[in-house]
Amino acid sequence: MLSSNGTQATIQYFLNLIKAQSPGVLLSIFMTDRDQAQVNSIRAAFPECRRIFYCWWHVLRAIRTHFNTKEFPVLWSLIQDWVRTTDDNEFNAWWKYIEQDTSVPKSLAQYIARDWLPYKEMWSAMSRQNRTIFEKGDTNMLLEA
Repeated sequence: MLSSNGTQATIQYFLNLIKAQSPGVLLSIFMTDRDQAQVNSIRAAFPECRRIFYCWWHVLRAIRTHFNTKEFPVLWSLIQDWVRTTDDNEFNAWWKYIEQDTSVPKSLAQYIARDWLPYKEMWSAMSRQNRTIFEKGDTNMLLEA
């Protein structure tokens, strides 16, 4: 989102302005970097929008700050695939590995369980199936570049 002030009030004002100027546009998907002010503003301005996704680049960047990816290259590769899998069984099996394997840093598994699993519908590829070509994006980095 473009804003010089990232407060919820400012973002919500901006979104309501867009909504007022384009009443015929029905937004079906938003993508954010997991900024809670943005998420709250989107939900307030567009309550009919049921899909708010987290950008995969930002998701992976946040997760990788909780362990040394060079020390755990296999784990890092698995996490990158885990975010993008559309198979429920695969997702659950990989989570079980992350959660239970003693070679995985316990602090990482706890971080993911606490900060990411409760919101998996916002970042997991399992929630991003059957979208049109216009809804296929997986990053907001193109806007930020």
